[in-house]
Amino acid sequence: MDEARLRKQVQKAKRWNLIVFGFFAAMAVFAVAALCMYQFQHTYSPEKWHSDRENRYQFVDDMLEKTQLIGKSESEVLELLGAEDLEGDASFKRSKQPFPGETTLIYYLGVDFMDAAWLIISLEKDVVVDYCIDVS
Repeated sequence: MDEARLRKQVQKAKRWNLIVFGFFAAMAVFAVAALCMYQFQHTYSPEKWHSDRENRYQFVDDMLEKTQLIGKSESEVLELLGAEDLEGDASFKRSKQPFPGETTLIYYLGVDFMDAAWLIISLEKDVVVDYCIDVS
């Protein structure tokens, strides 16, 4: 009887170990899949910039890290990002300053939380001197 009881306890322990291992393996697979999905959503590519206007806010930071905008000419920015999304004078919530249309390129980034986000690129003599992200 002792041997049968011992065998049952060993079998129960093995089953428990298998359940715990399976749980942690499933969590690891889920974490890797979530990380891959996050990386994909937050990685800039010119194709995504042009095709996914509503979600640009997710990968604009990656684009700004990969692309040195300051010092680029207006034509280089237009080649990289395409035509601006808002023409003319504009003002936004955070900066509270007017951005004149002739010295500013403005790109829609999508709705982040409740507000529309915008990439605002300031030009002097057709060269990028500054940029910021603001909401309207």
